[in-house]
Amino acid sequence: MNPLDYLRSAARFADLEPASFARAVRVNLITNFTDDILKNIFVGVHLQHDVYPDIRRAPYKQYHLELKNPASALYTDKPDFTFVLFDANPFKESAFGLSPEHFDDVLADIEAYAARAGGTVVVSHFITSYQSSYQNLVRENPLFARIEGYNHAIDELAARVKNVKAFDTNRIVHVVGERHVFDLRGLYAFDIPFTHEFMAILAEEWFAYVRAATGGLKKCIVLDLDNTLWGGVVGELGATGIALGPDYPGNAFVGFQRALLDFHNRGMILAVNSKNNPEDVAEVFAKNPHMVLKEKHFADIRTNWNEKADNIREIANELNIGLDSMVFIDDDPVQRELMRLRVPEVTVPEFSVPPEDYAGFLYGLTILHQPTLTAEDREKGRMYAEERQRKTVLASTKDIASYIAELGITMKISPNDRALIPRLAQLTQKTNQCNATTRRYTEDDIARFMDEGATVVAGTVSDKFGDYGTVILVIVRPDMPKKGEATLDTFLMSCRVMGRGIECRFLDHIARKLAGSGVAKLHASFVPTAKNKPAETVFEDHGFAIATATAHPGAKVAAGEKQYVLDLAAYAKHPCPKVNEAITITK
Repeated sequence: MNPLDYLRSAARFADLEPASFARAVRVNLITNFTDDILKNIFVGVHLQHDVYPDIRRAPYKQYHLELKNPASALYTDKPDFTFVLFDANPFKESAFGLSPEHFDDVLADIEAYAARAGGTVVVSHFITSYQSSYQNLVRENPLFARIEGYNHAIDELAARVKNVKAFDTNRIVHVVGERHVFDLRGLYAFDIPFTHEFMAILAEEWFAYVRAATGGLKKCIVLDLDNTLWGGVVGELGATGIALGPDYPGNAFVGFQRALLDFHNRGMILAVNSKNNPEDVAEVFAKNPHMVLKEKHFADIRTNWNEKADNIREIANELNIGLDSMVFIDDDPVQRELMRLRVPEVTVPEFSVPPEDYAGFLYGLTILHQPTLTAEDREKGRMYAEERQRKTVLASTKDIASYIAELGITMKISPNDRALIPRLAQLTQKTNQCNATTRRYTEDDIARFMDEGATVVAGTVSDKFGDYGTVILVIVRPDMPKKGEATLDTFLMSCRVMGRGIECRFLDHIARKLAGSGVAKLHASFVPTAKNKPAETVFEDHGFAIATATAHPGAKVAAGEKQYVLDLAAYAKHPCPKVNEAITITK
């Protein structure tokens, strides 16, 4: 969408009700310029993604006072996110341009603010403008050097404070060009230093943090083949006759495949959805020496003459991911429109560019951006390749118990391991299906739970084919008013390990440990969403009973919420029969 579309969307915001949206967030915006248009564009971006934003702003030019004021609405209404953007424009005086001491004071205020207000605080880098009287000697410019120092200090703050994130504003400037960033008439007339186009891109990039925390991250790129992954139709040209190689346009398709491989290596799942003869496609992978992507890079390959809408549903089912976590790339506008009509949950970009722009188009898709990158992300492509081997074992075994035994599953249990906090926060943000309550938490939240006495238990799973990574999480909070009781705040497990009995073995371990520490009753709940049907019976399957009374009388209960309780003394005598001891527990 362009800036005008976002502004039009924001114009109807006052008539909207939060209850009509899938999700709602509280957002603070802190700037040192007139930010009405930026705020409205940001509202429009949220609405485009079915998120209701409650946005509070520091009054114009009062950021330094608001940051120091604990009674400010920026503090009292606890935000989920705070976005900070300060401008030290070379065309106009600013406190940041004149006084490094002012920056030091404000940065200290931001650190204090992050501790008091909580949530995720995204501090944007200052733009390092190359426009000045120093021209080609710009690095001799004191202001340029000062701004680079400011940005370095922001990076250091983000490294030191868990809920502070540094946002590289200059990456956008580098991509779009500085002449398309600054609006000098807006600067002088209204103190609005940036173009609408730049603010729209910035808002889209910022929204990646909201998308991650609300479970909206994209996980899978689903690709057409002919004239998408290579040039021409393989059924007509043959495996070595398609456009793919050192000459144009084949080299453009090679570049696109390299871009896709970059996404695969950083954790994006790749899949194929193509109307083609499977034999022709298999021959390309086997015989064309210019294929950058190999069969091993794809988690699923659907080459047939079925409707692509049907294929993509089967891919989602095979990979245990939601349709709304998929992005469909196809050069054919008819197929794109059919996908939008028949599977509206899937994101379908308007891929109407020449082959030489394919890679740049992919890099520019803000829906593919994610705010953090963990070790598990980097290994995800390999993990899905290993999953194919596991399915071969499943096909050759008689029952699920034999399958689990054949895999040789090992689970490492890690209670309150602070080194895992980034991954655990990411699990709460990305896991939708096997997630009993779908509560989204930041790294700061997870750390606070540990500090407050909760038991945050992670499970890292492997088998004879390789590692799944850290894929299962339980957060148990002691019930302070009720000695000897605890509440299971969060239970979730990655869809990649569903169907292996891991959840039963994990919950069994948790139950035994709690019983051994003197806990008599463990409360839990299931809060239904549009996606978490696989978690609906996890507590009943493990011996939890439907609770006749709520664990916390008077507490707000979600629509459709089911509450459970597990008598740990009784459980110790009669553990869940579904627990498979073939899954080895290690510490």
